[in-house]
Amino acid sequence: MKIQTISSEEFLLHWKPKFFAIFIGQAFSLFGSSLVQFALVWHLTRETGSATILATATLIAMLPQIVLGPFIGALVDRWNRRVVMIVADGSIALTTLALAGIFWMGTAQIWHIYIVLLLRSLGGAFHAPAMSASTSLMAPKEQLSRVAGARQTLQGLIMTVAPPTGSVLLELTNKIGRAHV
Repeated sequence: MKIQTISSEEFLLHWKPKFFAIFIGQAFSLFGSSLVQFALVWHLTRETGSATILATATLIAMLPQIVLGPFIGALVDRWNRRVVMIVADGSIALTTLALAGIFWMGTAQIWHIYIVLLLRSLGGAFHAPAMSASTSLMAPKEQLSRVAGARQTLQGLIMTVAPPTGSVLLELTNKIGRAHV
């Protein structure tokens, strides 16, 4: 793979289109991931009515990021961040697609959802530090505080908007499903 080098003047003039293309794409990806993660936990809670299952699902959805978080940043710094993000996002998407297939076949069990929550969280544990490091490398030093602010704002919006959106979509799909039965 040939690496293209550009001058610092070219970088300062042309960083925004590349940065915002990736930033916006990742915003949609992170929103979707957060939405699905919440919807899965909400589905388990609604279907079982069990506080134990709610607590277990929430723990499983967070555990990889909590346990591996302190170590993954060092690994991501040694690896190709682009590849890490692609593999992490791709793994999360494939895992979600597999679960959708299991639901479509009508064979979804609680343990299937637990495994999916665990695998999605594992992918997120690698994706977050890779994205954080990548975005700060894609902007000029003078813009790093703005980029960091944009990342934090995005994270706050995702944490605020994705859960209720996930619950609304879950309720809508359930109503549509009941109407067709």
